[in-house]
Amino acid sequence: MSRKDEITSLQASFIVSKSMIGTGILFLPQLMAKEVGTPDGWISVLIGGFLALLAGYVIIKLNQRFPKQTFFEFSQTVFGKVIGAVHIILLSAYFTISAGYLARVMGEVIHMYLLDKTPIAFIILVFMMVGVYLAIGGINPIARFIELFFPVILIILITLIGFSFQEFELDNIRPVLGEGFMPVWKGIASSTFAYSGFEIMLVLSAFMKKPRDAVKSMLTGIGIVIPLYTLTVLISIGTLTVDEVKTLTWPTMSVAKDIELPGGFFERFESLFSVLWVISMYATFVPYYYVASLGLGHLFRTNYRTFIYLLFPVVYLVAMMPKTLNNVLRFGNFLNDFALFIIVIMPLYFWIFVKLRGKGHANG
Repeated sequence: MSRKDEITSLQASFIVSKSMIGTGILFLPQLMAKEVGTPDGWISVLIGGFLALLAGYVIIKLNQRFPKQTFFEFSQTVFGKVIGAVHIILLSAYFTISAGYLARVMGEVIHMYLLDKTPIAFIILVFMMVGVYLAIGGINPIARFIELFFPVILIILITLIGFSFQEFELDNIRPVLGEGFMPVWKGIASSTFAYSGFEIMLVLSAFMKKPRDAVKSMLTGIGIVIPLYTLTVLISIGTLTVDEVKTLTWPTMSVAKDIELPGGFFERFESLFSVLWVISMYATFVPYYYVASLGLGHLFRTNYRTFIYLLFPVVYLVAMMPKTLNNVLRFGNFLNDFALFIIVIMPLYFWIFVKLRGKGHANG
């Protein structure tokens, strides 16, 4: 690993946050409205965020047992070449499938709100080609791109939340815990996996200039997203009511459409939000694509750039596989189940095993 492949602690935090802010910002309000069934979905999201912090902490403590090594490297040290290779394939497959899913959701939203005459297949193709261009450069240009645009994305999301309070009705989120805690409990699992994305640090923490800052970077990255997701669900339900949110595919876009900026100088806030959301999805798609290529490159002892090209048709086929929007949503449910293994189960048994066997650095 050369110095040009290193990233700063701030860049690591931004990558964690940006990897999490993708489809969830659009889907989460509807998901919570359906799962919880009451206006208390925002409480599930808040609790899910703290569980994500715990899962992120376990991932970093595992990584710190093997400084400057990615998961793709230390997995074979822990479980041997064969079982380690299986885990490399699983993690690479997860990021490959996730990249295809992100590309498809991006295509659906852009087709609906911006380019309704353009075929989704063409939108996805162009999006992926631009993504490949950045991924070839490696982690450093990816980190610098995210460092440049993440503050802009954050400002727009905060602006969306701020102006949405114009239509916010407090009665729409009352009574708090009116049906007890059980509805909130039902939504916690789904909300936790809406935070998926921070698992990218299984690989990227090895690139940090200061590995000791990995815990801080991980917790800061997740900590930025928790209030954003919680407020997005709260605002959506408070503006539209929980019953209406259940019926909308993209509740956040509906909230953006209702925003009227003072003075009427910008009448279609959802258009600005859509454009910046595309940049946001791009900044999520590229790290996923890069990590998938990196894993396969390590497994087959080949430069990762080879797999950036080889994975292109695979990711495209994954993106185009769902025939309808309902199929896309079901595909997302499958990814949630896959994320359960990648985020929680796999890091936990790796960490327990290395602790019991005394592998890696004992202070990790």
